[in-house]
Amino acid sequence: MAERSGYRQLQLLQDASLWREYCEARSESSIYLSNLQTHADAVLSRYRDYLGHEFEQVWIDCHDGLHADAIAALCGTVTAGGLLSILLPAESNAMSHRMERFAAKHFAESNIKPYSSVNKTETRSANETLQLTNEQNSIFNALTQSTAKPYETHIITAERGRGKSTLLGQALAQAKEHRSIIVTAPRKANAKVLLQQAPEAHFVAWDKLLEQPGNSEVTLIIDEAAGLPLWATEQLCQKFNPWLLATTVAGYEGCGRGFAVHFTDWARKTLPQVSVHQLTQPLRWPANDPLEQWLTETFLLNEQPVTQFGSRESGTFIEHASELEEGMLQQCFQLLLNAHYQSSPNDLNLLLTEPGHKLAYHSTNGEVTAVAWLMSEGPILSPLKEEVRLGKRRPKGNLLPQAIGYFLQQDWAMDLHWLRVARIAVPAAKRRRKAASELLAEIYRWALDNNYQMLGTSFAWSQELDNFWKKNGYALWRLSSRIDSVSARPAAIYAQPLSNELTGLSQVFQLLNQWGHNQLQWLSGGKEMLQLTEESNEIRTSLIQAYRVKTIPFDAAHFALAQWFYWQHSDHPLTELLCTSSTTLKHLGEYWGGVSQRQANENLCKEVCLLH
Repeated sequence: MAERSGYRQLQLLQDASLWREYCEARSESSIYLSNLQTHADAVLSRYRDYLGHEFEQVWIDCHDGLHADAIAALCGTVTAGGLLSILLPAESNAMSHRMERFAAKHFAESNIKPYSSVNKTETRSANETLQLTNEQNSIFNALTQSTAKPYETHIITAERGRGKSTLLGQALAQAKEHRSIIVTAPRKANAKVLLQQAPEAHFVAWDKLLEQPGNSEVTLIIDEAAGLPLWATEQLCQKFNPWLLATTVAGYEGCGRGFAVHFTDWARKTLPQVSVHQLTQPLRWPANDPLEQWLTETFLLNEQPVTQFGSRESGTFIEHASELEEGMLQQCFQLLLNAHYQSSPNDLNLLLTEPGHKLAYHSTNGEVTAVAWLMSEGPILSPLKEEVRLGKRRPKGNLLPQAIGYFLQQDWAMDLHWLRVARIAVPAAKRRRKAASELLAEIYRWALDNNYQMLGTSFAWSQELDNFWKKNGYALWRLSSRIDSVSARPAAIYAQPLSNELTGLSQVFQLLNQWGHNQLQWLSGGKEMLQLTEESNEIRTSLIQAYRVKTIPFDAAHFALAQWFYWQHSDHPLTELLCTSSTTLKHLGEYWGGVSQRQANENLCKEVCLLH
């Protein structure tokens, strides 16, 4: 195959009419994403559908707002000599300025001139077998030699365009003769290149695969593994024989780098034998490609640890991300990326452009030893406040006041000024040294000085995190009865009052503290824990009333209903079912003879109205 040549180009435009003119002349091998133009190939939120594809030109319309995840993902689909063209937001902001600043650094010529292709990408047929590079061949040999049972598990990480799917496809084609192999990925389109190399491969959607019985005789390959929920990948590896898992480590939602850290730790503790490989040599474009360099620096996707520290000052600082020196911003963001595997490039966009978001960090001689992402929330004014409480509106932002106002029916929560600790992270080598707790103490003092009234946080619950937040003065107020599809854990809300002006709410805070504690006991200990609750409770009464009038769903009312039936209607035929924390509307539908979940909810509402 002829080598692909030609650096890729970048075009950043703010003139919408000029951009549309260029876009209309785009090549046939191109993709156009826009939320505004009906003749576009797709809206920006559908960018994942094109992972694993290749284009000469990618056109992304961000006129109504930047979509950093789409840019980072689709940049990797542009082949050598191709073009990434972006229409910038109508109103410039810190993120668009950053994009332009690094474009000026990496592209010598003006990056707003019309595009003309000089070096076209070589095309290939779907059945053409690609020749492996020395780097790929070394890993290929390791993969094909691991034939003993239990098979060795290989984890392959690479930035986009390194040929990992091609490598997997050829390894699969080589192994198909003597293995029963299943391929899965977040979407079948994500495994397109892999399946081209091994067209006889059997692909099964990951959610369907989870429904199948486990079989250690079935060998499993997962491409773009970071696009799956971490819990799902772990379950698949326990149900089947995991042979190859590959993921992109930067450049799309899900942050493969964070996934690689978390999953690799789990795999080494759980699976018999694990080898980790990394592909570094770009194949889809030349080495030192300026577009890749622009993407990496603009969105802080560099996998290497930051060695150039910013200011050498030591202390705790709380600042807007746009105010930080580049070295300090890199450290803070990289720490958040590695600690939270769901982080994405769009997080940087939010930090740089949202005025209510700040970074709190502790620095020792210029090195960040702890960082937290803070979000200012509330108050929510009428009439929106009432619409939120009734479940008619759920606008973006203001997570804590909205969730407490709606799911716990606490109007006052929407009247207050909240500071939410969205994420907190400490380098792995510095954990267990109280660095995070010390940072939270500084955040507490800063929040007091800046007239916040409440502190809070929300995350996927675990016993370890519960212990940490409680030790730092936060109380559990709500634990969702619904298991999150990404984390496989319930979402939790913890809060800590700040203002002395809230003494009138002290009794409410005590009720909520007890409510969260009792709910946790019930979810973990079962029906017997309900005897530790009170026979009457103001929160319970509010939630049952809200459920009666269909303001809140069954999930939000379940604990209140369990208590109420336990204390007030112990002989009712539904009591045993409702007092079981794992009961869902599906189970209630079976109780009523196999009716739909919607009908089961209707029946339960009617029953509650009759009893209330």
